[in-house]
Amino acid sequence: MEAIFRKEVRHLVRRTVRQVSVHILMLVRVVRNFRRSVPWGVGGGKGSLPGRQIIVVLLAVVFMMSCTPKKEGQPEIIHKVKVARPVKESAISGRSFPGIIRESAEVNLAFRVAGPIKKIYVREGDYVSKGALVALIDPRDYEIQAGVYEAQYSQMKGEYDRLTELNSRKSVADNDYEKAVAGEKMLRMQLQNARDQLNDTRLYAPFSGFIQSVKYEEGEMVNTGMAIATLIDVKSFLVEVDLPSAFFMRKEDFAEFSCSQAMIPGESYPLQLVNYQMKANNSQLYRTTFRLDPKVNPKLAPGMTVSVKISYQNELGNPLLLPLSALFREEGKSCVWKFDPSSSTVKKQIVTTGDLMGEGMITILSGLTEQDEVIVAGIHALHDGEQVTLLQETTETNVGGLL
Repeated sequence: MEAIFRKEVRHLVRRTVRQVSVHILMLVRVVRNFRRSVPWGVGGGKGSLPGRQIIVVLLAVVFMMSCTPKKEGQPEIIHKVKVARPVKESAISGRSFPGIIRESAEVNLAFRVAGPIKKIYVREGDYVSKGALVALIDPRDYEIQAGVYEAQYSQMKGEYDRLTELNSRKSVADNDYEKAVAGEKMLRMQLQNARDQLNDTRLYAPFSGFIQSVKYEEGEMVNTGMAIATLIDVKSFLVEVDLPSAFFMRKEDFAEFSCSQAMIPGESYPLQLVNYQMKANNSQLYRTTFRLDPKVNPKLAPGMTVSVKISYQNELGNPLLLPLSALFREEGKSCVWKFDPSSSTVKKQIVTTGDLMGEGMITILSGLTEQDEVIVAGIHALHDGEQVTLLQETTETNVGGLL
């Protein structure tokens, strides 16, 4: 509407300039003729007006005539506007937030013993099943250690069995028998530890998943606890999303959760709520985690961005929604222009607004009904009681309104 008003003003200015130009041309012609006939004055007698004064008078008269408004009134500018009615929101609403798919678990695989790596059985990107052999440390030193303890225990076990038999006959001192029991137990634990260390030279996958990275090469010396490879669990995905505090406060009203991926249009996947982080991060957002079954679509993978839709129960039941373009502020209050179809006039109406609902819509708590027609385009050039005309909707077959 502002563009239409500016167009009318430019047209009026151009018309006025043309009229003034015509009068000036006429005045120039009159002056030329006058100077030829009366070069110094009118009448030539005493008290006659000098020619220059006559020119000034004529110029003033013409200018006043050109600036004098016409007797007929200027055509009134009638603004064109667009109207819409408030729509009632359903009892269940939804908002979408950006999220990212994560693996449900990521584990650094490491040996419990130290030594040189003899063999690595996996490569990055390989899928391994639970219990699959990942890497092997050279077991030479641990085999020797286990052999030594086995020999010591075998000797000690024979002595322990003999003393046990004598103790049953009461033929050995109790002190000697107790020393034999303690010595057998100690060597048995040392032998078990040596065997465990020998077994720990083999590194197995604790669960099925994909090898994300391999950090060492064969022949390199590694210490206890140093990560050899990274294994990610893909039997289920986690979807993480950050929620603003105003929306997080309504978590008790959350009803359903789903997500979609931009590269897979037209599909939505259900989510299961896992947990909330009850403390906001540095951006004042609350991390919320959902579980996603990877079987819903094999194209989904960790690291992909998704749009997470959270459906929730409306506090007010079925509130009204209105485009943000219909609102303006006056004296610190939110207002809209109501349209009266019977008189084609507008009237200012104060409204109470609620939450922003996305897609350019806002909740209206009071001041309007579903039957009201509200100006949603051209609101800033209107005044109370002004008569307006409605913009005609362009049909699909008349693109650009050319027909």
